[in-house]
Amino acid sequence: MLSLIVVPALAAAALTQAPAGVTQSARIGERAVESADSVRIVRSARSAQSSFEAFRRLRLPRQSSAHGPCDVTIGRYCYWRGDDVDDLPPPAEAREIRERRAQLLVHLDSAIRVLPGDGWLLGQRIRYLAEMPDSTRPRSPSMECRADASWCHALDGYLAHVSGSYAAANVAFERALAAMDEPTRCRWMDISSIIDGDLAKRYESLDCPARERMARRLFALGAPFYMIATTDLFTEHMSRLTRARMAEGAATTYGDGWADDARELVLRYGWPTWYSQRDQSPSIGSEGRPLITGHDSGRPYFLLPSLRTIEHPGATTTDDWRLDDRSAPSGYAPAVTRSIHFLPHQVARFRHGDSTIIVAAWDASRDTSIGRQSEAAVAITNDEAIVSVVVIPVASRTGRAGSATVAIRADSGMVSIEVLDREERRAARARVGYAPPAPGRMRLSDLLIYRPWTSDLPLSADSTLADHAVRGDEVRGRDAVAVYWETYGLPASSEPVQFALSVEQIGVGWARRAAERLRLTDPTSGVRVEWTEVPVLQGDRAGRGVRVDLSRLRPGRYQMQLSAKGREGAGATAVRELVVR
Repeated sequence: MLSLIVVPALAAAALTQAPAGVTQSARIGERAVESADSVRIVRSARSAQSSFEAFRRLRLPRQSSAHGPCDVTIGRYCYWRGDDVDDLPPPAEAREIRERRAQLLVHLDSAIRVLPGDGWLLGQRIRYLAEMPDSTRPRSPSMECRADASWCHALDGYLAHVSGSYAAANVAFERALAAMDEPTRCRWMDISSIIDGDLAKRYESLDCPARERMARRLFALGAPFYMIATTDLFTEHMSRLTRARMAEGAATTYGDGWADDARELVLRYGWPTWYSQRDQSPSIGSEGRPLITGHDSGRPYFLLPSLRTIEHPGATTTDDWRLDDRSAPSGYAPAVTRSIHFLPHQVARFRHGDSTIIVAAWDASRDTSIGRQSEAAVAITNDEAIVSVVVIPVASRTGRAGSATVAIRADSGMVSIEVLDREERRAARARVGYAPPAPGRMRLSDLLIYRPWTSDLPLSADSTLADHAVRGDEVRGRDAVAVYWETYGLPASSEPVQFALSVEQIGVGWARRAAERLRLTDPTSGVRVEWTEVPVLQGDRAGRGVRVDLSRLRPGRYQMQLSAKGREGAGATAVRELVVR
């Protein structure tokens, strides 16, 4: 999938920005470089860089198709995310462009040997090294860096991030931040341009240290795949800041001047990984020059969670993620995948002593873009950080579907279920919260819907139960299903508990309700059963499974509700939604 950036026709007027400060002198060994020589060397490098971009611009591959309406307009730029039909691999870069870039790097290397403290030269070198394929990039690309320490570390972080070394990039960027003064660090950790809504309102009300804490939490929880890294969204943002600073005073591939709108575009959506051109009709100010389109490596997604997830991860639902929001204030295309789809799943949590048992089941087999040789992972976080990652082994025919039972010593947090096809670069995921049962003397666990496999009903949440859990929220009415739960807070002595289990249709429109009242159609279907029993205690809990007949329910969305009430009036309720097909 592609994300495209186009310079509008009327953007031909050059917008320039004052170049970065030129180094006045530098010392290598015993030899000093005079100011005049320094100016000449930097000016020559700038000319070479501008010449390369003009050379590349004339040799970009041509595309005839035009884009649709802009998803977002930023100054001179029209940005849109693209669709599945746009998901084409980039063409091979022209040999002459690769050769010309290599010549530019030789020129920059020569200038840096004389001026190792010039930040602009160092930035251009890393910028163009990063454009080279890994197979042709020098194994030890670093040179002596005598620029500001924070800038040197930022350049190391940038190159590590684009190479996919997120841990190394994280270390480098942390060193860069540590070397900055407080105002500079505050500017680098400013995320106001990439958030909106309640997040933006809360962020604006905070001081600088609190803003940084909120930003770091957003980046950590919003990392695309915990099974890959928990830092790449943070290093992506830092890399965008670094890339934006590289572009100051440098020629662009688009052929226009660098300005505030270009910087905002990079901070919000990143920089293109390849470019194409197409002709446009001559118009006033355009001079008939080609339109340049920048392409992302994959479809960008809005990965930042809602304010509710930031404050209370245990309350997270699938509605707290806006991955496919085309008008989102920012987007990130993870290098590991071209697409991220919703993953059908079921998650239930149970309290066993001082541990929380998470049962997760998922099924991406209907997603034809994900191959069978996929890997899966279940990551469990607490309210502060990721504390456990369980990787599910890949099976030849079940890589897209599976289940897991994970024990964690945390009361609340978030569960991330992830399926990744590295070969096809396709993925699916689901993230939901888990929290302790509602307070009270008697408490109920989550409801877990499963397919009964024996005549005996389970009395414990274990891996066998997880293997038979429904892998999503859909069931077929004619299939045999059952529901498992655990009751907590029961007295040690035998005490009867009254249970009531109901399945009622939800989301029924007013027209249907009116027709039911007029007896023009059958009433909305449902199931309800009540019974009293003495639960069988196993330590501090009582597990129970009950078969549920859904065969008479019409297709639709339903809410299953279980209520329990003790002899002394103590009670609890648990609910789960399901879809009957």
